[in-house]
Amino acid sequence: MKLKPLRAFFFGAPLLAVAAIAWLAVPGPGSRPAPVAEIMAGAPARELARCWEKFSGNRRGKVVFSRPPRMFILDLASGRENAIPGVETAGAAGRRARGASPRPSWAPDGENFVYRFRGQVYVCSESGRRRAVVNSRMDRSDETRWTWHRRDGSDWLAGPSLDGDVILVKVSDPREVRTAYGGGNVRKHCEITGSGRFIVYDEGGAIFVVPFGGRGPGVRISRGQSCRPSAAADDRAAWLPSPHDRYRIFRAADGRFLGDLLAPPGEEIYRLNWSNLPDFAVHMYGADGNTRMHVRRVSTGARLFIGSGWDPDLWVGP
Repeated sequence: MKLKPLRAFFFGAPLLAVAAIAWLAVPGPGSRPAPVAEIMAGAPARELARCWEKFSGNRRGKVVFSRPPRMFILDLASGRENAIPGVETAGAAGRRARGASPRPSWAPDGENFVYRFRGQVYVCSESGRRRAVVNSRMDRSDETRWTWHRRDGSDWLAGPSLDGDVILVKVSDPREVRTAYGGGNVRKHCEITGSGRFIVYDEGGAIFVVPFGGRGPGVRISRGQSCRPSAAADDRAAWLPSPHDRYRIFRAADGRFLGDLLAPPGEEIYRLNWSNLPDFAVHMYGADGNTRMHVRRVSTGARLFIGSGWDPDLWVGP
């Protein structure tokens, strides 16, 4: 299908690009990407909001992200960005500084989020009310990401333990812990699919998926240099190869390859985080200090540029 040229908006000179939409196919093995069309918007909040309305089908949407030393919420429906009061974060270009970044994760209902800062894991509201969630088994070191997981009617934080397992720590009572995967071979990065049925994790040399509650290593889904596993709101898992030009997506149940989510032209794709809805995700650029953030439609590869920041996580209204 031939795409019609789209109108460009100007806000003074030179052109300031604050939002972009592009349609790009998610190719399977051997397939080729579809043509790309973009819309560049120069007027700030209202144009981003207009683009999001078309992109999402008029859904609510918000992104929590870091622009050190502050944390921000971007309301996509209005296009407005607000700093979260009293919340400090870290992170910068370069491997060591980048590892200190907060890696936030929304609760499924979008009411609160979890993030890490200086060896502590916090649950926090948009108004900045926060408290530390502490259990002696938790690995709270740099590079780790703790994600929000709802199970059996309760809220849990999912992440790596100091002894290499994947654990759940109850938000309301951090003394209560469950072992989600007991293999003892997890290296910092792990997530649970939205269904709660599968875990994707990095064992230091490869990415694996395993059923929740398992102890064996599971199914290996990566080949070659791989990192940054990501779990979808359904039963899919992905990982990042080198070079960082795509995320490789697999079915968690059997490790079947489903396709690639490609980086925007001329960029890397880094730190992909699926939203609470399986077709929406967000990622950043991340190379050489460039921190462009894009919201994506995973089924089509469509992308919406939303600004610059670290570690974005997306919540979308159902």
